[in-house]
Amino acid sequence: MKAEANKKRVRIFSAIADALLLLTGCIVAAAAHAAGLDFGQFYLQSVEVLAIIALCFFALFVVIEVVSAITISDSTWHTVFVAVALLGFHLTGRDFLAVMFGHGGGLSFEIGDILHFFFFEVAAFAIFLFWNYTFSVGIPRRVLIISGLWSLVCIALYSSLYFFGLPMIGSALFFVGVVAAAAYTYRRMPLAKQMDKTFIATEALFYSVVGSALTFEVCLVQGSSSAGVSAFHAIPVILVFLSIYAAFAMRTDRAALKASEYKLQYERIKARALKEQIKPHFIFNVLAAIQSLYRNNVDEGDRAVTLLARHLRTNIEATDVDFIPFEKELDNVQVLVDLENMRLGNAFHIIYDIDCTDFAVPILSLQPYIENAIKYSRVNEKEDGFILISTRREEEGILLVVADNGVGFDPAAVKPASCGIRNSSERLSMLMGVTPEIVSSPGKGTTVRIFIKNSTPSISSQIIE
Repeated sequence: MKAEANKKRVRIFSAIADALLLLTGCIVAAAAHAAGLDFGQFYLQSVEVLAIIALCFFALFVVIEVVSAITISDSTWHTVFVAVALLGFHLTGRDFLAVMFGHGGGLSFEIGDILHFFFFEVAAFAIFLFWNYTFSVGIPRRVLIISGLWSLVCIALYSSLYFFGLPMIGSALFFVGVVAAAAYTYRRMPLAKQMDKTFIATEALFYSVVGSALTFEVCLVQGSSSAGVSAFHAIPVILVFLSIYAAFAMRTDRAALKASEYKLQYERIKARALKEQIKPHFIFNVLAAIQSLYRNNVDEGDRAVTLLARHLRTNIEATDVDFIPFEKELDNVQVLVDLENMRLGNAFHIIYDIDCTDFAVPILSLQPYIENAIKYSRVNEKEDGFILISTRREEEGILLVVADNGVGFDPAAVKPASCGIRNSSERLSMLMGVTPEIVSSPGKGTTVRIFIKNSTPSISSQIIE
């Protein structure tokens, strides 16, 4: 409840800030006009300097976005689109035009005003596209097409009515469209996404641009000077852009630190797993069994040596490879079982109930569970004893089961799981986000359930074929 209340407070403060960015310029312009003040009389050279500095910032943003999109893919064409639109919006503002053509720009100002409105529409539309792409708003394509057509109609009306002194009709229609589009976006976007820092920043960016355009139109309708409007409204836009870059840099640093910690933790787990998998006493016992086999049957001795070599090779490969196809993991399990049966002399019966194999698992992830069943279940002492390995495809993923009908145990009465099982469970959790479920009861056996969801991240590590 407290977290939800904090979220609502943040959204309220964000809405207040956005309202100030949207309306402050209009209110000041309207109040100054009502009081008979003309800001054009107080136009300072510093405003022109500010306009040039802002232009340099926007040009820099475009360069950063383009280079980033091409080289390291941290940006997409959406962010490039936004940066270019903001550059054009500021470039066609009257403050920069005054630098280029002087304060009596005449036709240059008129053409610039039309282009200014055009880039304003492009910037607003680009931000909506960015929201839809980044936050998966799911706006239908037909809605985006209608919005684009609406923008073109507003541009045509604005341009045709501008020279008749009625451009506000086209801009009013577009502002209505902007309000409708914003409401539509908020309605489709859950509160959790509206709390995202990037969304809050781009939201402020959006209302800064809309506020600048709205203030300019108010000045145009009043016939008052719009001096300083584009230059001063560029300040919050630049600050928002810089805050987004700062947040991105901090997020990248945190991600790098987390990745470093993850790698260190995983290497420790893998080292423990390797130490646990290659058990000296197991190797010595197998070698003793092989020696005994050679005395009685050379062919069986050769087969046993081949099995041991495959087992050792698989364990060594586990240090370099994360995932293998499930079919190969089943081969590794069978090699282990054959070695154990050869060593113990009292065979374990393995039942394979395999519905699907078209997936991958961390290498040797099943071995600890099979070893545990061989060591503790005593199924080889029962006529109907078995160890079951099964897979079944379900609607949301694949269910992998390792079960036995052995002696079982009371989980509350034993120590935590063995190192091998703990290591395997940690690897499954880290690599696939899977948490194995182990259920056991005395006299009924043990069942390990591993559910691999369809949404499990795709495997990018090296896979042995």
